[in-house]
Amino acid sequence: MPGVARYVPLVPLAAGALLLIVAEFLTVREITAVTVVVPGGTETGGGLHGYALGVIGLVLLPMSWGAVVGRARPAAVAVLVLALIAAWIVLFVDRPVLDDAGLIGRTYDRAVASPGPGFYVECIGAGLALAGAVWALALSAPPRRRVSRP
Repeated sequence: MPGVARYVPLVPLAAGALLLIVAEFLTVREITAVTVVVPGGTETGGGLHGYALGVIGLVLLPMSWGAVVGRARPAAVAVLVLALIAAWIVLFVDRPVLDDAGLIGRTYDRAVASPGPGFYVECIGAGLALAGAVWALALSAPPRRRVSRP
């Protein structure tokens, strides 16, 4: 791919990594009773999954550089694996607890849990990272074959 167009996969990869990092500090789940957020009714991404997406986002940044700029196939595979892990955390760790009001729901009448802005940010971040990872893997250098000489 000629010129600057070869570096385009860096955009979704870097944006996805940064969104994953930012989502750790945003509200992912919010529990409201009637119209008021109850004390202790907000939870950030870091509280739900131990800042795992932030670590993945931090590791994604240099690996993305190696996958796209260095055209390193192992780095592209690593970026794909990291993006798949991020998507798995969003779908199977965070998503199931979004509507669970837990103890607060038993304490307050009409307490309802709902997703906060952090959940949508981490969804977009994981999606961008996954799209960029597939793109980077498609553009990475193919593995070299060794030719044995008799």
